[in-house]
Amino acid sequence: MPGTSHPQPQERRGVAMYFMMICSWEPKNEKEIRTRKVSWEWPEDVKVICEYYDLQGCRTIYVIQTEDAKGLIAARAAWIDVMKFEIFPVYPLGITKKQLKP
Repeated sequence: MPGTSHPQPQERRGVAMYFMMICSWEPKNEKEIRTRKVSWEWPEDVKVICEYYDLQGCRTIYVIQTEDAKGLIAARAAWIDVMKFEIFPVYPLGITKKQLKP
């Protein structure tokens, strides 16, 4: 819209966002998942806030912090052939919001 200044994506860098990442896989891939996990590391620009393993199996749940989509893309790149990903932005509330303040 003319006359309206909207920040371009690159201007938004520096604002950390939180994402819920739910990773699930088929039971037949369990051994492969465990093998890869041993040597895999999160991308440098992704900070894991918390992580959970679903005790029913074949699913992990993470809350991560990153400044842009590059971290999200890099985090799933090594796993896309064996995992399904559900990723969506989240906003901390209550005690979690207090704990995440710098």
